[in-house]
Amino acid sequence: MSQPQLSPPEYDSPAGLIAGSVIMWVVSTLCVGLRFYSKRWKRQGYITADWLIVAAAIFATGMTVMEIYGVNEHALGYPLGASIEDAKAVNGRLNKAKHIELSFLLLGIATLGLIKLSVCFLFWHLFARVVFRRFLMVWIAIIIAWTLAFVVGGLLECGSHLKAIFGQPQEYLDHCGSAIPTGYAMVGSDVATDLITLLIPIPVVLSMKMDRRTRFLTLLTFMMGALSVGASVAKAYIYIKASLGLWTSDAISILTGLSIWNLAEVHIGIIAACGPTLRPILARIIPTESLMSLLSRIGVSSNSSKQNELPSFVKMPDADSAEQLQAGAEKVGSKGADGVRQYEMDSWNDAESDRGGRNHV
Repeated sequence: MSQPQLSPPEYDSPAGLIAGSVIMWVVSTLCVGLRFYSKRWKRQGYITADWLIVAAAIFATGMTVMEIYGVNEHALGYPLGASIEDAKAVNGRLNKAKHIELSFLLLGIATLGLIKLSVCFLFWHLFARVVFRRFLMVWIAIIIAWTLAFVVGGLLECGSHLKAIFGQPQEYLDHCGSAIPTGYAMVGSDVATDLITLLIPIPVVLSMKMDRRTRFLTLLTFMMGALSVGASVAKAYIYIKASLGLWTSDAISILTGLSIWNLAEVHIGIIAACGPTLRPILARIIPTESLMSLLSRIGVSSNSSKQNELPSFVKMPDADSAEQLQAGAEKVGSKGADGVRQYEMDSWNDAESDRGGRNHV
């Protein structure tokens, strides 16, 4: 039986793949570094969310190294000229690409789990509401279960016949029949968990007493997570497209596309997770007068005298403030949102006061 004609290869620019991988790694690593610098500059204590994002950054570094290694070894970025279902295509180069892709799958799921957990623990630290934290406890448990389930699922996609992944196509079909449905479940649930995590702070922010400008800026800060949702949607599209085109797409192109989009989702997720913690340092570096002028023109402004204030959950409280916040939450108990707002709405230490030489911890 003759093989169908292959579609034109994609992701066949080795230099572009290496450059893209390095650029994404540099940007995400810079965001993590700025996150820790900002906390040191503000004399704030480190929290669980910070260490989780460091672990995610370490894993992401490993994935970046694997991507570059795969390109250098011609296992990624160099079309094979045959589909992944072609028995004649099984060779050392394809098997090396499969090894890299399996490593990407397992490391990628673990890294995404760490990023989601980091965001959840950040919300835990920032919001003092008792009911909200109860929801977060359940959601954190779900994220941990999601991570463990799909890591184990990736290891056992072929049951006890792990070598079938690297064997002949028929051997793979015989022993790994659940791999593609599991993949659909993974990419679908990845998008869903990203989206739900993105939406978590919105009801709290909308219910808080603040002017329109402050609410807009606060929501905009948290909406950086939409970048991660977009990346997970792109990866899901690439996976579904690849699984439907096994007979017509180049084998190396499929594996390269999955690896680079997996890498992109991880790095974008790290950048998005660091976004809410970077405003103090970015406000110091980047002038905000133009943005404020634009907001005033479109009506997103305030007559409040506190024009440089944002809620404390955007500025990240220090260790002492966090203890006071927790104590306040315990005192408030179930009295409702109004009772907690006094602990959530600290004054925002803007960059101008720091330039003036005053340190506000």
